[in-house]
Amino acid sequence: MLIASFAGAGLAALVAAGTALAATAPEANVPNPLLAPWSGPYGGVPPFDKVKVEQFKPALETAMTEALAEIDKVANDPAPPTFENTIVGLERSGRALDRVSNIFGIYSSTMSTPDFQKVEEEMAPKLAAFSDQITQNEKLFKRIAAVYDAREKGTLTAEQRRLVWLDYTNFVRAGAKLDAAAKKRMSEINQRLASLYTKFSQNLLADEADYVLFLDKESDLAGLPESLRSAAAAAAEQRGQKGKWAITNTRSSMEPFLTYSDRRDLREKVWRTYYSRGDHGDAHDNKAIITEILKLRAERAK
Repeated sequence: MLIASFAGAGLAALVAAGTALAATAPEANVPNPLLAPWSGPYGGVPPFDKVKVEQFKPALETAMTEALAEIDKVANDPAPPTFENTIVGLERSGRALDRVSNIFGIYSSTMSTPDFQKVEEEMAPKLAAFSDQITQNEKLFKRIAAVYDAREKGTLTAEQRRLVWLDYTNFVRAGAKLDAAAKKRMSEINQRLASLYTKFSQNLLADEADYVLFLDKESDLAGLPESLRSAAAAAAEQRGQKGKWAITNTRSSMEPFLTYSDRRDLREKVWRTYYSRGDHGDAHDNKAIITEILKLRAERAK
């Protein structure tokens, strides 16, 4: 398992897509597809056709519990720490959580809905706390440190030494060497940051959905290839503006418009709209969130 903070999982500029899915209680005795190993081509693909929003919370909670049990097994191994029983054991832990988190991140970045956002808001700080439970596991860190201290004395390959260095460094940077009080504060900061990152990204998503440039003249399309014109016409029709063209406030719409449009004035408008997401002084404004994020990250860096 890749040990990293989950505070920012799926917390990037988002594009609203799809129809809102109603959250209902998972059906009893029905296996959660998010927890199943992937099947199909390319070594397995995510089961998007079977996934429901209400399955994410129980899947994440189950996968985190399994991962912590696997981590505890590594941490409490009575054998002397080695690359195989410690570093490899750590890397192999949490496979189910990796699968769930990958799909969770995809939903966050490209398939977000109001119901999913509620799950995201609830789970983001829990995922951050989970990550801290691993990096603040003293027994586990002692084993990693022992392998790290002996990395140049054995027969490890350059790649293995690099992995040992990465794991050790990531744990140290996550606060593994801090005292109990500092670790507690670190975890509080990480959980708060996870919530802030989630809200920040959801505000961007809201502005991407709310701000659309409608073009109503052929001259506004100068330079645009037919494929982009067709996509813009379809986007406008989806928004009840048939006969017009819509340049949505997303990177996939903005970048080709900036590339091909002959209209400098419209290019500037599209560019400014995209890069002012979260900066409109309304309910989705991110300035206060950014201020708090910077303060918390500065405190954490100390």
